[in-house]
Amino acid sequence: MRFSSLVLLTTGFLLACSGQSQQSENNERATEVAIEAPPETINVATIELVDLEGTRIRWEDLRGKTVFLNLWATWCKPCIMEMPSMDKAFQALGDENFVFLAASYEEPEKIRAFREKHPFSFSFVHMKSSLESLNVYSIPTTLIINQEGELVKTIVGSQPWDQPEMLNALKQIG
Repeated sequence: MRFSSLVLLTTGFLLACSGQSQQSENNERATEVAIEAPPETINVATIELVDLEGTRIRWEDLRGKTVFLNLWATWCKPCIMEMPSMDKAFQALGDENFVFLAASYEEPEKIRAFREKHPFSFSFVHMKSSLESLNVYSIPTTLIINQEGELVKTIVGSQPWDQPEMLNALKQIG
């Protein structure tokens, strides 16, 4: 009886370990796939953004820069969990002609209150466009817009933005 219990325990342990290894491998592949995901058909010019003081952000003013537009909400745990890595990526790519915008559809007061509690370096903005109008049905979703103002990547889900592979992929776009 003891021998069979030991065999079951050992087998269970080995399966659990192999499952963790498989999960880790799947997570790495998911990141690779996510950065390569093709953009949805979104006309960037239709995305209406305003800063938290109410000034409209004009896409024409962002030409010549690569825009990292992260769609999020204050209630979204995965959104908040990826923000420290976004902040590190912003700091790493800030001199590379990147603009990082964290856009929420929530009221500006709510976004301001969040920013006060979480003072990240990137810019928080209010998005007047609905997520549905952009064919976005899950957050966080990040849109990468090239220097010509064209959407080149749509990345759904929380990502480790500060990892070397991600930073290199972003630099290649920029």
